[in-house]
Amino acid sequence: MTQAVASSPGDGISILAWLRTRDILPSVCALTLCLCTFFGFQEALFAIVAQVSLIAVLVRPDLLTRVELWLVIAVSATVVLVSDWSVFDNHKYLLVYWLWVVAIATYAQSYSLAEDVLVWHARIFLIFIFLIAAAQKVLSPTYMSGEMFELKLLLDSRFAAFAKLAGIDPEVLAKVSLEVASLRSPLTVFPDNTRLISSNDYVREVALVITWYDLIVQVAIGALFVPARKWADRAGHLLLLFFIYTTYIPAPVFGFGWLLALLGYTLSRKNETPFIQNLYLVSFVAILLYQMPWREWVVLH
Repeated sequence: MTQAVASSPGDGISILAWLRTRDILPSVCALTLCLCTFFGFQEALFAIVAQVSLIAVLVRPDLLTRVELWLVIAVSATVVLVSDWSVFDNHKYLLVYWLWVVAIATYAQSYSLAEDVLVWHARIFLIFIFLIAAAQKVLSPTYMSGEMFELKLLLDSRFAAFAKLAGIDPEVLAKVSLEVASLRSPLTVFPDNTRLISSNDYVREVALVITWYDLIVQVAIGALFVPARKWADRAGHLLLLFFIYTTYIPAPVFGFGWLLALLGYTLSRKNETPFIQNLYLVSFVAILLYQMPWREWVVLH
C-alpha cells in the first residue's frame, strides 16, 4: 500500500519534480495560465480575466482544472481577437486555439480523455506551425532571396543587438536609418516612393545564413513529429528545444517561444524521459530571462 506524502520546498522537492509528478492536465493548465498572464493579450478585458484567474487559482487550486474557468479565459481571448483581428500576430491566434483545446480537455477529464486531447492537439499544432510556416516561406520570393532577414537586420530595432554581434558595420546601419528617414520625410520625393538602401554583401550573406537555417530547422521539426514514432519524436524534441533555446535570444517574440515550449512539453508528457521534460521546463525560465535588457546594453556598448 502506498502512502501519500505532502511535500513543500523545505522537503527538497524541486518545482521541476513537482510539475513532472502531477497529472498532465494540471501541469499544462498551470503553464497555460502563466502564458496568459505573462505573454497574453494586453487588452484590458483579457488581461483582467487572466490576472483574476491566476489569483482565483492561488486561493482555490481546485479551480485550475475547472472547465468554467477555461471557458471564461477562452471566450475573453476570442472576443479580443475578433474585435481587432487584423493587428494581432499569428501566435496570438494560436494562443486562442490552444485555450479552447485546454477548455475541451478540462471537460474531457470526466471521460478520462484529457491527456489524449492535449497530446493529440500538441502534435498537430507543432506539425502545422512548422510545416505550414515553411511552405509559406518557400513560396515567398522575398524570404527565399534573404531579403526579409536583410531588412530586419538593417531596420528592425529588435534585431539591432544581433546585427551588432553578427559584425554588421554600425556605419551601414546608421546610413540605412538616415535613408529610411529621408524616404518618410514629406520634404523629399522619390519615384514610386521607393529608394535603394545601402546594404552590402556581408549583410546579405548573414541574412541568407539565417534564412536557410530557419527554413531547414522548421521543416525538420515539423517532419519529425509526423510519424509519431519514438525515435522521430525524440529527435523532434531535441531539435525543437535547440530552436527554442537559440531563436528567442535574438528574436524577442517571447509569447511564441513560451507557446512552442508548452506544446513540446505537453507532447513530451506522453512517453518522453524526465530529462526531455525538464529541458522544456527550464526553457520556460530561459525565455523569462531572455527579457533582460541585454540587447540595449549590446547596442549602447
